Amino acid sequence: MPLWLQNLIVLLIVVACCWTVARQFYLALRGKSSSIGSCCAKGCSAYAPKPDAAAPIHFLPADSLRRRK
Repeated sequence: MPLWLQNLIVLLIVVACCWTVARQFYLALRGKSSSIGSCCAKGCSAYAPKPDAAAPIHFLPADSLRRRK
């Protein structure tokens, strides 16, 4: 395969990747549905563990928070 054809293929792949990222970034700035920003440090939203909705909230009275002598 000629060298110029290999360079052309690589250049087309790079341009396609840059176009895809730029398009997603533009859609995110416009407020449209985009894949940019859908992942976080804990993983993508599709794979992130859901919080347990049945976990009760416990309240402590203010008297229990004071140190007893």
